[in-house]
Amino acid sequence: MESINSFYFHFFKPEYRILAAFLFSIAFNLYAIPVIIRIARAKKLYDVPDKRHHHTSSVPTLGGLGIFAAIVTVSLTFINTSGLNGGGIASNLTALPPIIAGLTLIFFIGMKDDLLNISAWKKLTVEILALLILSVIGDIRLNSMQGMFGIGELNYIVSISLSIFAGIVIINSFNLIDGIDGLAASIVILASSVLAIYFLAAREWEFAVLSFTIIGAMIPFYIYNAYGVKNKIFMGDTGSLILGFMMTVLVFRFNEMNTMQSVTPHFMAGPALSFAVLILPMFDTLRVFAVRIYRRGSPFEADHRHLHHILLDLGYSHIKSTRILVLVNIAFIAFAYFFNFLGNSVLVIIMIIVAILLSGLAIWMRRQKFAKNKKTSAAA
Repeated sequence: MESINSFYFHFFKPEYRILAAFLFSIAFNLYAIPVIIRIARAKKLYDVPDKRHHHTSSVPTLGGLGIFAAIVTVSLTFINTSGLNGGGIASNLTALPPIIAGLTLIFFIGMKDDLLNISAWKKLTVEILALLILSVIGDIRLNSMQGMFGIGELNYIVSISLSIFAGIVIINSFNLIDGIDGLAASIVILASSVLAIYFLAAREWEFAVLSFTIIGAMIPFYIYNAYGVKNKIFMGDTGSLILGFMMTVLVFRFNEMNTMQSVTPHFMAGPALSFAVLILPMFDTLRVFAVRIYRRGSPFEADHRHLHHILLDLGYSHIKSTRILVLVNIAFIAFAYFFNFLGNSVLVIIMIIVAILLSGLAIWMRRQKFAKNKKTSAAA
């Protein structure tokens, strides 16, 4: 078996495996998603519209099943965990089993929530367990803040604790921004693409394979989710939670690599750049949680305070709202990249201030529109 593996990873050079994983992941979901839609219709597994939702017809919610199956199948096929045919920083991804284990836990709790609905605290418990597997057994965690606010290398307990907290924020941020067509999928494709380019440049082949696997799985889903009419599908909690988990994996590895001076390219403000990559879901989630807590409500209670809700209220369609938010996210990434020399603390402070100003402007514009509509209605 070892000789077979040796031949396999010798014949399939890293660049070939990356391309193969990307194409196979696309093909997998191009086949799987229509099948899932037919099954969901046959079994009446729909997301039924109500006052919390913006769609007007019942839509299958099992898109996460195809995303999960594509990521697991392609990863196990094309990622080198054997240490054979080494190259780059790491010649293998020995943490793949813990990654798949954590991902599977997240998948099952998401699927249960899509089908039966469960409490936020039960989901949180499973998320913590999955992140413990990732950070303790897989050793994929935040190990340094690279001088952000005077904090450098973290001791083990602090590293694990911060990794779990950050992972919970990232996972749930993707869950909460999945409110309009194409948004969560677009942000995942954007974030994975940025990190994939970095892993390629740094010759971190196995994480490049993982990144392109995620991108490939998301492209067919995005098409059906954003542009499907009779064949539209949602990713559900299953999809948003597992994608949040996978973004956690990629971002943690990105930050770890930027603590190694020997790695090229090296960013002196790695945490700030990773924050920019995920700023839209993370900032919006933290902002909404803060407002809910300030108003003495549950941070997990659904409302229409998210940025995508504000854009819809301003009259933009789902697709236009998604494009606006993705372009804003790209602008933050470009800023963090070109001004990396400013360092983590300065970059993060500037990005948070700009994000607050932009969200404040959007909220003010919505209030102005509501006030104008109210005056119009009163005059009529």
